[in-house]
Amino acid sequence: METLGERIKKLRKEKGLTLQALAGEALTKGMLSLIENNKANPSMESLAYIAERLGVDRNELLEEVPTTELRHLLQDVELLYRKEMDDFEDAFDVIVQKIEPYAEKLPYRYESARLLELYSRCLYYANQPGWETSLSQAEEMYEGLHLMNNSADVHMFRAMLKFNEHQYADSLVMLQGSRKAFEERDVVLDSLKKLDFDFLEALLYLAIGEDAKAIGIMKKAVEYSKEHQIFYKINDLYRVMSFHSILNNDAESKDYYVGKLRLFAEFSEDKKIDMTLDLLEAHYQNSFTHDYGAAYEIVERFLASNSEDDAPQFYLEKGKALYGMGRLEEALPWLERHKISKFLHHPFDLSMNYEKDAYLALIHERLGNHDAAVQHAEMAKSNILPMPDLPYKKFILDVYEQIVQ
Repeated sequence: METLGERIKKLRKEKGLTLQALAGEALTKGMLSLIENNKANPSMESLAYIAERLGVDRNELLEEVPTTELRHLLQDVELLYRKEMDDFEDAFDVIVQKIEPYAEKLPYRYESARLLELYSRCLYYANQPGWETSLSQAEEMYEGLHLMNNSADVHMFRAMLKFNEHQYADSLVMLQGSRKAFEERDVVLDSLKKLDFDFLEALLYLAIGEDAKAIGIMKKAVEYSKEHQIFYKINDLYRVMSFHSILNNDAESKDYYVGKLRLFAEFSEDKKIDMTLDLLEAHYQNSFTHDYGAAYEIVERFLASNSEDDAPQFYLEKGKALYGMGRLEEALPWLERHKISKFLHHPFDLSMNYEKDAYLALIHERLGNHDAAVQHAEMAKSNILPMPDLPYKKFILDVYEQIVQ
């Protein structure tokens, strides 16, 4: 880390100033040289004078880590973190390594709190110890700086850790408790944070089977978004409501929400929404209408214009479609390529992915590989039993009965 003298020298050179020019009338050139070479400590008056002539705040010179350095670090880390959450390429270890040298020497400011929060999240996702301490430090700093929206993010993250452990009811209690605590303190969170709370609360209600409450919250959130012209969570809200309509065999509602999503995709020019809609439609055709030909066309159209690595979830739908069309040997490698993401924790997501082993069981049985069929059927049953009673559960248990018994 830079010393005080090194920071002064670096800033002086960046400003194109000589020792004499920076020293001016209040300091001698020799004294300034001693300060820059860490052979003398400036008084507070001298430090204020130097800072003024350099055009920076005095506190920035005193900080062990300069603000500019912190800002550059935070920019780099934010980009890496967003990319990791989008693409899941295991950049968490890299982020930890970038922040770690600074973690014990961060000044009391927003950049430090955000770095500590990201450091904590990445330690958690990388299965490394110490994340709880860093998260508490970030929360304390946010609170002290009166950055309550950021503090709310920490609260939501803690609640969702229970969600990641599939303790959905406990997660909901924690989330609602945090929300109530902010309200009792008369903390006014911004509209985006309100929508974050709404969406997570709805997801958790769905996870514990309280569908009516979940849909009620999401509909109110959509109305709130329209009223305030905020489109922050519209994509997520319509996507979940579309999927919920599919699960309830409500084709009219499904078409309505999918239509809304397509309009929003066109408006926002977000190709990921189009990808989501293609995947949703292929899944609907495979698992609910059993129009395997239609599902296959959707998947092939997507794979023809995108890299296969862009959406591994399409592997599952292609395998299911090929199975339904009787092309068993072609279906097998596509199903085997499918992997469940480590970031999937909602019962809806898990249940639909657990279909994979049921289809593998059916294929192996028809190809005469009974032992392999039994193995996959038992795996599918073991995975699905803790899940709620969705259509996937009935399908998987029926396959198990068919093959094992």
